[in-house]
This record gives sequence, C-alpha cells and structure tokens, in this order.
Amino acid sequence: MKSKIRTEKRAIHWYEFLPWLFLASALALTYWIWQNEYDAEYVETERVFEQQIDETSHQIIGRLKLFEQSLYSIRKLFDSSEFVSQDEFNQFATEILHSRLSSGVHDIGYAQYVNFNQPSTYAALDAAFIQSVKRLVDQSQLSYAPVIYAVQQGTQATSLPLFNAFADKQLKANMESAALQDEMWVSNGLKLDPQHTSDLVSIILPVYSHDKKQTKVEGGELTGGIRGWVYFNLRLDVVFKYLLGVDENPSIRFALYDGFQENPSTLLYQNTLIGSKPPQFSARYLIDEHGENWVLHASSLSGFEGMLNHKHSTMIAIFGLLGSFSLAGILFLFMLRLRTLESLDRVNKRLKFSDDRWHFAVEGAGHGAWDWDWDWDIRNKKISFSTGWKRMLGFDEACSDEAIGGWRDIVHPEEHWTVLHGYKQALKGYDDHSFECRLRCKDGQWKWVLSRFMIVARGDHREPVRIVGTTTDLSQLKETEEKAWQHANFDSLTGLPNRRMLHAKLGHAIDVAKWQGSKVALLCLDLDDFSAVNDAFGPEKGDVMLEEVAKRLASSIYQYEDVARYSGDEFAILISGIAVNQLSHLDEVAQNVLAMMAAPFMVAGQEVFISASIGIAVYPDDASSVNDLSKNADQALYASTNQGGNCITYFTSEMQEKANKRMQLTSDLRVALRRKDLFVEYQPIVDLKTERVHKAEALLRWQHPERGLISPTEFIPIAESTKLINEIGCWVLAESMAQCKVWRQKINAEFQISVNKSPVQFAESSVEGHDCAQVLAEDAQLRNAIVIEITEGLLLDATGQVKATLEAYKDNGIQVALDDFGTGYSSLAYLQKFDIDYLKIDMSFVRNLEAAAEDRVLCRTIIEMAHGLGMQVIAEGVETIGQRDILLNAGCDYGQGYYFSKSLPPAQFEGYVKKSSVKKKSVK
Repeated sequence: MKSKIRTEKRAIHWYEFLPWLFLASALALTYWIWQNEYDAEYVETERVFEQQIDETSHQIIGRLKLFEQSLYSIRKLFDSSEFVSQDEFNQFATEILHSRLSSGVHDIGYAQYVNFNQPSTYAALDAAFIQSVKRLVDQSQLSYAPVIYAVQQGTQATSLPLFNAFADKQLKANMESAALQDEMWVSNGLKLDPQHTSDLVSIILPVYSHDKKQTKVEGGELTGGIRGWVYFNLRLDVVFKYLLGVDENPSIRFALYDGFQENPSTLLYQNTLIGSKPPQFSARYLIDEHGENWVLHASSLSGFEGMLNHKHSTMIAIFGLLGSFSLAGILFLFMLRLRTLESLDRVNKRLKFSDDRWHFAVEGAGHGAWDWDWDWDIRNKKISFSTGWKRMLGFDEACSDEAIGGWRDIVHPEEHWTVLHGYKQALKGYDDHSFECRLRCKDGQWKWVLSRFMIVARGDHREPVRIVGTTTDLSQLKETEEKAWQHANFDSLTGLPNRRMLHAKLGHAIDVAKWQGSKVALLCLDLDDFSAVNDAFGPEKGDVMLEEVAKRLASSIYQYEDVARYSGDEFAILISGIAVNQLSHLDEVAQNVLAMMAAPFMVAGQEVFISASIGIAVYPDDASSVNDLSKNADQALYASTNQGGNCITYFTSEMQEKANKRMQLTSDLRVALRRKDLFVEYQPIVDLKTERVHKAEALLRWQHPERGLISPTEFIPIAESTKLINEIGCWVLAESMAQCKVWRQKINAEFQISVNKSPVQFAESSVEGHDCAQVLAEDAQLRNAIVIEITEGLLLDATGQVKATLEAYKDNGIQVALDDFGTGYSSLAYLQKFDIDYLKIDMSFVRNLEAAAEDRVLCRTIIEMAHGLGMQVIAEGVETIGQRDILLNAGCDYGQGYYFSKSLPPAQFEGYVKKSSVKKKSVK
C-alpha cells in the first residue's frame, strides 16, 4: 500500500509585510531629515562666510574714517595759523605716524596751491622756492601744486625734491574736485620717491585760507579761498595686513580691485593666491568712498571649507540607517517568533512540553542527553562539559574533559569557599543553588560567570548522585559595573579620583588619625588665570594642559598622599599619617607643587607658563569633619587667589571670620533697601565750553547702621553675585527719574541723569523696562531724561535679550552711554551696530594727559572718531585744570571728576549748580 505524503500549505499573514513597510517608511524619514540638516549646514556656513566679508569691508571703511579724522586734525593745524612752518608740520605729522592708528600710512604731506596770476597763493612761501617752481615747471601752465612738506613712515622728516602733484592729470582733477566740494577724496598715489614700486593710494583733503570765499573754477583755474591740500599716502598691503592679521594659512582669500572690473590689471591687494580648485563660497562687496570705487572679492579656501564637513547630517544618516535596519530587524525577528510559535503550536499537538521536564527526563531516561553546560557524576567523581561551555572559556570543542582539569583548577582561589558552600548546600538536600565566581580561560585570563545547578538524581538514601548546571557569562555586566563605579569615583579627563572618592579617602584617613593620634592635611590647588589658556588656545587644548597638570601631580605624590581633581582647574592633595612634629612636610609638598607648575607647558607647540594658588587645612587643628576640613581648605585657597596667586596660604580663624562677615554683609544687604540704608548721590557732569552743569551721574551709597559708610567696591560684587542688583538697580533708576524731574524744573529743562547698569541686570528679564516705559509714557517731561551707562564687554557678548533691551530704551526715550571706553575692546562695527549716544573716556587715559603725548593723541583721536559717528564725549577722572584745558582744546564735550566736584546729596548738588552759575556770571 502506497502512503501519500501530504504537504501542508502555509497561509501568508498580514504581519509578514510589516518589517518591509516599516523599513521603507523609516528610510524615507531618515532621508528627509538628512536632507534638511545637510542644507541647513550649508546655509549656516554660507552665513558665516558672508558675515566675515561684511565685517572685513566695514573694517576697511572704518579705517578710512579714522584716516579722515586724522586729516581733519591736520587741517585744523593749518586753520589755526596763517603760516605753518615745516617744523610745526613735521612735529604734528610725526606724532600721528608714531601713534597706534597709523598702520598702513606710507607718508603724510602738504601740497601748496600756487597760481602765478594770484600772488596771494604763494605770498607766505620762500622766494627762492617760488623761483625753483618757475624754473622746473611748464611755463604754459598757470597753477601748480608743489609738495612743500612730507614726512615718511619710519624715516626722519626731511625736505624732499620738488614734486608737482598737478603733473598727474587724474590726480589734479581729483584735487580740484576735493577743493570745489570741500570733502576728502581718494585718488591714485603721489609717488614722491621714483624708486618706490609699491602701489599707493592717496586720500586728500583741501585746506582753505582764513578769508575763505567760495572756491570755483575760472578760466580753467581754481580761484577763491583754496590754500592747498593735506594728504595721506596709504600702502594697501600694509593696511590689509593690519586689518586681517598675519596668517600663513588663511581660510578666506580677500582681493581688492580698483573700479568695477575684477582682472589682474586692476588688482590692488590680495592676501593669498587662488586655490587649486574652484571655491565653494564667494562674494563681492562694493566699496564706494569719496570718489573711489573698489570691489572687495572674497573666496573660500580649504581651511574655511573644512568647516562644512556635514558632520551632523552624516551622523543623522548613519544613526538613521542603523536605527531603521535595527528596528526592522527586530520586527523581522518578532515575525519569525510568531511563525515559530505557530509551528510550536502544531508540534505541541504531537509532543507535550511541561514545566516538570527535569523529573520526567531523570525518571524516564536515567542518563539522557542534557542541554546543560556541565554534568557532575558524584559517584564516579567525573565532570563533563558541553561544547558551548568550552567555547565560552576559549577551549577547543574537541578538548577532553580531563584536559580541562578539576573544579579547583578552573575556579579562582578567592571563590573556592563560595563554590564549596554552594555544593554543601546541595548535599544537605537543597534542590538548586546559584553563585558568582571567576573561571580560568584557556589563555589564563579570568572570566566572571553566574553558575546555577540542580540535583537531577538521588540515591537510595536520597543522597545526591548527579548534579547538572548552567553557566552565564557575566564579564560584560561586570565590566559595565566597573565602568559605572569608575565614572562615579574618578575624573573622566585626567583619570584622577574625583571629589567624591577623595572625600571618602579623607573620611577614612581621619578615622585612622583619630586612632593613631596623627594629623591629616588637605591641600586645595587652583590654576591662576587658567581661563586665559582656554581663551587663547580653545577648550580642547586647555583639557590637554589639565591632563599634563594631573600627570605632574600624580608623579610627585608619596605613600601617604592622594591627588584628585575637584572640578575645572581645581585639584586637591590629601596627606595622611602626619606626625605631630612633621608639619613642615606640608611646606615641602606645597613648594614642590608650585615648582612643578612653574615649569613651562607645551600647548599647541608653544611654551605656556602658569602659576597656582594653594590653600591648606589640617585635621584636627582646623576642623574635625570631612566637610569642615574641605570648606576651610577652600577658604584658604580663596585667600591665596585674592593675594594674586602663586602662593601658599594656611587656614586661620580670621578666614572663617571674613567668610562669616561676608555672609553677614550679604544678609544685611538684603534688608538694606527696605530699611532705607541705601541712598543716591550725584556727581556733576560739566559742559567744558560753557562750564555749566546740565548732567549728573547717579552713584549708589550704603550707610550701614553699625559699620557706617560701606564702599561700593565692597557691596556691589555681593549684590551682583546674589542677583540683588536687579532689585537695587530698579530702585536707583526710579530715584533718578524722580530727581531728574525735579531738577528739570529747578535747574534746566533738558537736565539728564546717568545711571549705571550692571551686566548681570541684562542677563535676567525684569519689570524694569515695562515700569520705565509706563512712567515715560505718562510724563513727556522725562523724555531723554535718563542715560543708561553700560560697559564695552556687554557689546562684545551681546545676546538677543541685550539688543532688545537697548532698543527698548531707545523707544522709551532713554539714551545710552558707553562707560570706561578704551579699557576693553570695541570695534567700529559694534559702535555702529548699537545706537550709542555718549562715549565716556576712562580716567586711566585722562590721568596722564599732561605727561604722555601718546595719551593726548589717543584722546584726541577718540574724540574725533566719536564725533564722526555722531556721539558726544564725556571725560572721566578730571582732576587738574591742565587736564581740563587739554580736553577742551581737543574738542571734548563734557568733563567729570574731582576738579569740578565729588558726588553730592541732592541739596548740596543744587547748591553747587547755583554757585557755579554765579561764578560764571561774575567771570563774564
């Protein structure tokens, strides 16, 4: 009889398509996210590129404006006298050339306008000089422009051979245009030296006589009050090197072309050659200044294009693909599991699987085939290992059980007792047991495992005769636990113990010291001005330096010392087991640390020198607990830092008193406003031309009920660190507005009060702007009554909130003054970006006006630059009449300082204003 084999056709279910559907959707989503991020990275890099060329073009324009201001200052020299001698001109021009604003100036000169039909144009000149002009020039011409004064950069002022500027027709046309329009003009260079081959660009400015009439052209020649022209010859390559800096490998190529055509014949300057491949980014900027058109062309080089690495989009693509295929794989495995369950369901109809399979196997088969890692036959003293167990420990599958050895050979000696205890538990009658131990691999390494075993056969007296077990590899779990413990107790950058681990060791050391009667010392170390390293080289190089510091400290510790990294650039050294008479050892350790820190560090191929501050606290002399000892060591470190760094300070009780005093002062400051201990004084700001007082600066004072008058330098930092400055600042502003309203009625209808605002106040939003706007909206008399004084650093780190706040001030009728100008860094781009009304020259420049010529030039330049940008200037710290006169002659608008008055209460301020007014009238 033939038997038929019937094949069961398996049905296809809907869930079998689920992995493919998910994979297609996930890949599509990954592509969409990747494309958007890819485009965003390109747009961001392009924005950075355009921002750099925009800043560069503004720097060029700003540089020309500075040169323009300097030319106007030279013209004032000629305006102040009917005749300027060569010595006077040379002295004035040399002072400008030696200032920090003259980079790129090749020479400064003056060309006299000479017209032989107008003797008045050369009446003040030497007769022999005029005869030389007539002999050397073409007699068919009537007018000439000989250069009579010229001072070159880097050389002493000397008379140069006669040079007629009108010999160049284009230059003559430009000079005539400048004279007719009375403005600065940019032209091709006046090459006084024929041997000079570099391209020069001249900026010229007309000079007129005192009896100036309208200058015009009659008969092809200039007539009227024209006297001549002062000029600068500029070397564009030097100007560009000054603006762009010296960079052997620039990331952006800048090229400046004359006119609108970009070709080699019109190229004026370029900082590097074009790269071998076409640039990814390029842009051009038209500069139209005083009759001259330039094109600034920028193209990206490999250094800049390296920024466009599509790092984030690539990571998105990688993780998106991995995630898509991984999740699809999981779904596929889930689908296979469903298939398997379906198959098992069919198999279970033919084979019953139950939870008591152990007993079924033992009782039904006696010695069956086991799916165990090992099998222990107790009666025969034989252990058998599975092939999986052998592979786990690195043995060959064909390796015999006898070659592996007994359990004492493969179990780590430290776990022998654990294994014996488990077996004893089994022999006493327990059916199963488990334990963790280390097993020896074939290569001699130890591997953590979890061993579970079960008694599967017993003898006639219920004694175990056969035990089987499984083994689970725990090496990865143990490694994870080790990493977690390492992360919790050690610094990830330096590998040193962290604060938590050191404090645990410190607690143990204190316990030992109590029993032994010894001492324990904690040294806290902080690197002085480490932030400067990060600012100069970047955080990555700063981390490299911290690693080197950690290596030096770790290599210097002895048996009873531990070193740790607390946080940032702060480290700690624990010294335990110090005998009572061996405290001098602390000085030795601390001095060695300072010496190690004094040795140079190599950062980015450069030698960097840095010092350290150390604070020391000793148990039990200074504290009896871990927290107190750590706190006192920090206070000693704080004292070392305040002394300027690079020193060692031991904790004293006075330090605790200072800390308590600061805490008490902070607590008193919190209630000072409510107790009305704070008050405002006002320092006059005097108009230097009229000597009248139209302005004042509000200065906060604190009259403590117990300590008396406290200096602002002591309590303002506390107010800023505790954020009390926000509440106090609002109160000062309200007081100043109310006082200004009174003085606008008593003193002057346009009286103004300046109020300082801390950068901390810009960091947090408050109701100050809303309240101020509401008051100004209700009272039009306070329009432009308040001036907010800010620092230069706030402009450099201006967030969107800072910009919005400054714009809100403008909308609400509040003006803005830039305080302490010159002590920080403010480029023209920032001064033009923010609408600044007043520029306050820092007192450090005013202090040396009478002695330092460089400070006089710098102040005069700042004043002229501010006026050119539409700002008024206030000089701080005026203490002598000589300083006042110099500032007045330089064109400064206002003065403030002890020469006029110190800060005064409102009543005394009104008396000072009245006294000044009476004195002014009496002088008249």
